[in-house]
Amino acid sequence: MTQFMGLDLHKNYIHGYVFQPGQKGTHFRFLNSPEDWAHFVATRLTPETAVAIEATGNAFTIYDRLIDHAGQVAVIHPAGLRSLGGGRHTDRLDAERLAQLMALGTSARVQVWVPPAEVRAIRALIAQVRACQQQETAWRNRARNLLIRAGYAVPRAVSVQDWLAAHGAELDETLQVLLTSALTMAEQAAQEGERLRGEILRRLAGRPEMAWLWSVPGLGAWTAAVVWAWLGDPLRFRTARQVGRYAGLDPRVHQSGEADWRGHISHQGPAILRHVLVEAAWWAIRAKDTPLRPFYDRVLPRLGKRRAIVAVARKLLLAAWRVWREQRLAREVDRRRYQKKLSAIRVTLRTLPPYPLAERLQTLTGAAPATPADAAGAARGQPALSA
Repeated sequence: MTQFMGLDLHKNYIHGYVFQPGQKGTHFRFLNSPEDWAHFVATRLTPETAVAIEATGNAFTIYDRLIDHAGQVAVIHPAGLRSLGGGRHTDRLDAERLAQLMALGTSARVQVWVPPAEVRAIRALIAQVRACQQQETAWRNRARNLLIRAGYAVPRAVSVQDWLAAHGAELDETLQVLLTSALTMAEQAAQEGERLRGEILRRLAGRPEMAWLWSVPGLGAWTAAVVWAWLGDPLRFRTARQVGRYAGLDPRVHQSGEADWRGHISHQGPAILRHVLVEAAWWAIRAKDTPLRPFYDRVLPRLGKRRAIVAVARKLLLAAWRVWREQRLAREVDRRRYQKKLSAIRVTLRTLPPYPLAERLQTLTGAAPATPADAAGAARGQPALSA
């Protein structure tokens, strides 16, 4: 008989609830450690167990641990769990609600798509690039604020580096040290972000769907990589409305009786995807002879600049989804320009160096990392070759 289980995940422990139809359920708790997880998998999971977990930071890792040992594993969206809450929120209640969702067969409505390992890896790398960009911005703003505190108002149109080259001699030594330190940190963050971008694009270079995404006017190599990572599988969306809602680019709507109000976009879903699409939209409307420029000009008087550019971003996303879903080039593409764009991207991809992992590890740890050949030799009981 199938047993239904809900696991409420926490940083230091896991609270669970398990029951079978017609029997009283039981609560249990164990530490979030490899040893306790191994014991849990060995003693509590069977092919007849259906497990539900809430979508938190480590949910996909837990999913990987459970999927080969349980009959079914579902990752539940937090909003779906809150809809059953009634204002009460405890470990015991959350675990019970997760198990009940599985037992009632309603988990599919609030279930989260679990990306493959490759998609998760690219998402993690993209998030690291975003963190580098944020650090670069923070350090450049800090340098500018240091000058403001010292009585130097540098115009936004002038970079701090250019201002420092022209007026650095006027500053005292301490301020020079602080500015140099901040700008050095900003430059290092920018360089690290570029290395990670190269690693991401290098990993995706051979995938056939990238060529379809690159055919969308206004969609460059980096934007296509972000769209690939967060859409993951175009077949999981049935309609364009679902795609826009997933990205948080759908407008809020309130319609009741004679009232019909449309507000700002929902901002639900991955912020990185929205940010990159809006950036691409600005580039797309500035490009010469792009098909998105007439659309932008048409909606601009009605929507205003900010909403019009969001509409362009949404149009870019939907075009990318359609060409990937239908496995074709964009119908609006100019073949000659597309071939030039494709050649330029491929030349860039061929010149991208891999991420300097071995050198970084050696610098950080003081020892060269083992190569795959060394690891295979060690597994056979052979001595590892020196680098």
